[in-house]
This record gives sequence, C-alpha cells and structure tokens, in this order.
Amino acid sequence: MRALLIDMDGTLIETESRWWQAEIRVMESHGSTWTTDDQNQAIGGPLQAVVDYMAAKANTDATKIHKEIVDEMFNSFTNDPPSLQPGWAEVLEEALEENLKIALVTASNRLLAEALLKSTKLDRYFEVVVTSDDLPRTKPHPDPYLHAAESFGLEVLDCLAFEDSNTGISSSLAAGMPTIAVPERVLLDARRGMRIFKGMKGLDISFLRQVHRELVKEWQEI
Repeated sequence: MRALLIDMDGTLIETESRWWQAEIRVMESHGSTWTTDDQNQAIGGPLQAVVDYMAAKANTDATKIHKEIVDEMFNSFTNDPPSLQPGWAEVLEEALEENLKIALVTASNRLLAEALLKSTKLDRYFEVVVTSDDLPRTKPHPDPYLHAAESFGLEVLDCLAFEDSNTGISSSLAAGMPTIAVPERVLLDARRGMRIFKGMKGLDISFLRQVHRELVKEWQEI
C-alpha cells in the first residue's frame, strides 16, 4: 500500500447535512421542495447530475441552480469549516509519517474542494486533488481514481480508496482499486474487492495495510 485515495463529502468530512440544507434552501427559493428521497438520490453526486436533477424537479435553469448551490456550499465551507469524520486525523498524520501519498478524489468541483481544504487546513496532507472539473467523466466512472493513481505514478493495486456512497464505490471498483467503504447515510451491499466498516475511528495504518493486502489478493484472483 503506497497511497490513500480519499473521497471528500461524507467520507473524509461530514458535509452531507450541509448539502442537504443548501439544497433545501435553493429548491425553496425556486418554489419547490427537497425531500429525504431526493437527498438519498443526490448522495455521492456527481455535482452536475445533482444540479440537473434539482433543475428538472424545480422546472428551472440548471446553470442558475449550479451557481446557487455552489455559492451556498462555498460560503458554508469558508465561514464555518466542517470537521473531519472521526478517526481521520490520526490516519492522515500516520500516513504522512510513513510517507504514504494521499489524494483527494471528489465529484465536487475544484472551487469547493480547494475552499474546504483551505478552511480546514487539510491542504498540507493532499499531494493530488482530483475534482469533477479535471476530467470529461467523473464518478461513477473509473476515471477519477485511475487519474489519481497515474498522477502518483502508481498502479491501481498500490492504492487504497475510501468511499461512502454507491456512486463513489462504483467508481473505485470500476478502476479495479482496493476499496474501503464507510457508509453513513446509505446501505451498501458487500462486493468483491472492498470491505465495509462503520467508520475510521480506531483504524490505523498497520490495519489498513493488512486489509489492503487481503483486497489485492481478491483483485488478483478475479
């Protein structure tokens, strides 16, 4: 295991509740609603797909919705930096000590990713940041994870991906990458090449290396 490739929203940082409130405000400003079912549809993005869904439901222009939701989230990240999910502070520090490479792989755009990293002072951990702006195809396609591995000059089996949504897991597994799922708001089925944990709290790099070795063997047997 030579690199950790980490999803942003919901996995690294608890932002899903912020997205939910922002989506409610934007939809209400257009005379529409945003329900739990809508939010479940949106978890994992990608951003443009969520925007298109919102615009269709509100019968309004997607470009306007995009600007409004990005503005809402940018202000949220900038004015009230969110917290790391439990366990990640220790994992990131230990990863740095062991000279592991770390990438942020998100279906959000670069503006929001960089705003979050700057406001939370997490930018020092991430050598590579892959966003929905960087490639023609984002999650659930494999491109973001393939691009991150390539940016490090690594093979996919050298990396360990972390995700919390079906969209994200579909992306990392399509890339053929060992994956740890830490779902909080969605139900995930067990799949070959990944493990599901309740969260990162209590997990250290030694344990992650062990899980990675097991997952590599599974991928090599496919």
